[in-house]
Amino acid sequence: MPVSGVPRSASDEPERFQPDALGGLPAELALARLPAGRHGLPREFVAHNQRLRLVAAMLRVLPAHGYPTLTIGHITSEAGVSRAAFYQQFAGKEECFLTTYDLASEWFCEQVERAVVGEEDWRDRIRLGAAEALRLLGANPLVAHLMAVEAPQAGRVARERQQGMLDRFAAALRADHPGRPELQDDLADLLLGGVVALIARYVDSDRAERLPEATRALVEYLLIPYIGGEETSALLAGLPEVG
Repeated sequence: MPVSGVPRSASDEPERFQPDALGGLPAELALARLPAGRHGLPREFVAHNQRLRLVAAMLRVLPAHGYPTLTIGHITSEAGVSRAAFYQQFAGKEECFLTTYDLASEWFCEQVERAVVGEEDWRDRIRLGAAEALRLLGANPLVAHLMAVEAPQAGRVARERQQGMLDRFAAALRADHPGRPELQDDLADLLLGGVVALIARYVDSDRAERLPEATRALVEYLLIPYIGGEETSALLAGLPEVG
């Protein structure tokens, strides 16, 4: 059953992160192996197709290998792309990872921000945004793994990209909240760090699809420091106490 207060698409189906769809490729060729030999397709199309297949392959192979031991061979074999073609797209494994992370995180942030647009009450924005975030990650466990598990161990630049995404959400968490001068200025950053740790625990225990069940606990975690337990409980009265 859908969790009360969780925004849904018109079809009531969870959105999927599909790199091919982001590129606007025809459905019959998106992420498919292109015809061998002389196929008459524009070179730009072939390069774009290969790039997105490598991105999709990066997503799929990361959980099995982990970034530190992942090889370019793992990626190219999964994508059905030659090593030479890989190097025409990316300087190396790190650049491929960062491209994948940027595409996935931008898609994720835009989806969450769209879910709360027009909500004037700060508390409702946090409630709806957290619910949508967990719904999306539950429906896209590879994205959850990429952002919560792999980014911290993929090098300095990857950690900076992750921090940039968290800063984007921290700004939303800080905006318009009730003033409490005794709270630390960086409280939002600390809370979001805890959110990432929670997501990683679900992913590491093969429970990513159950992340939506943590909605109530997560919203309480984000709101209680600002508005207290009583007001938070009243706001979440319609959500099940599962976490």
